[in-house]
Amino acid sequence: MALDPSARLRIVPAATRMFGSDLLVNHGGATAPVQRLVGSGPELWFAFGRGLTITEAANEVSSKLGTVVPGIEDSVQRFAAALVEAGLADVAS
Repeated sequence: MALDPSARLRIVPAATRMFGSDLLVNHGGATAPVQRLVGSGPELWFAFGRGLTITEAANEVSSKLGTVVPGIEDSVQRFAAALVEAGLADVAS
């Protein structure tokens, strides 16, 4: 699923817990699987939760790293699509 770079995600209500630098996310109750977001995943989760677009979230991650990261927008786009496919987010209208 390809998402438009200007898309904003709506994060679904979910239980979250930081586990070191990883973020554990559960949507759907005690028997639903727990997703583990690693690397930039937690930062992107919170960026989308603040209403940033895919492009804005990619730019924020790049600026925090202090460098332009080639292909980062594509990676953020794939991560956003994975959140939607896992039922953890919807594309905001």
